[in-house]
Amino acid sequence: MNNTITGTHIYKTTGICPIYLDAYINPERYSPVIVYIHGGALIWGSRKSINQTQLSLYLEAGFSVVSIDYRLAPETRLPEIVQDIKDALSWVKTDLCSIYGVCTDKLAVIGHSAGGYLALLSGTFDAIKPDAIVSFYGYGDITGKWYSEPSSFYCTMPIVSEEQALSCVGNHAVSEGSKDRFQYYLL
Repeated sequence: MNNTITGTHIYKTTGICPIYLDAYINPERYSPVIVYIHGGALIWGSRKSINQTQLSLYLEAGFSVVSIDYRLAPETRLPEIVQDIKDALSWVKTDLCSIYGVCTDKLAVIGHSAGGYLALLSGTFDAIKPDAIVSFYGYGDITGKWYSEPSSFYCTMPIVSEEQALSCVGNHAVSEGSKDRFQYYLL
């Protein structure tokens, strides 16, 4: 099946930051919908990083897929990032149906790493709860020691100065970030 984007949409704008999603619509209009949330330690990544093999498998299995961006840390705090996920799900439930005629009665949320963490959080939302959640190596607890104390793996990497790390982030919200922002993670 062709993985051509059916449409790219702004599902939300906050300040000067438009937040996008890509819709891959299955021709079967009553297909269930997967909302894909990218990983990247909450500080980098993009809706464009969806694994093409997985996308093909989802579409061939009869799903429509919506891959979303969200505002990234550290410019944006976690509660606002979570609000972006809520707003994306709301957009899918209302606008996806009206634009493409897709039935959104069945909704799954899938994410990798930080996206897996956000997918798990979607199960706590009051207004829109997904029917299924798949978390690929998602965080379970971002307040745990595994996240707040130095990792032996990352301690083997070259030292990044505070100046280098801070040069990778800005002073306004962004919803797409290159892997260069990983330096901030190593700070």
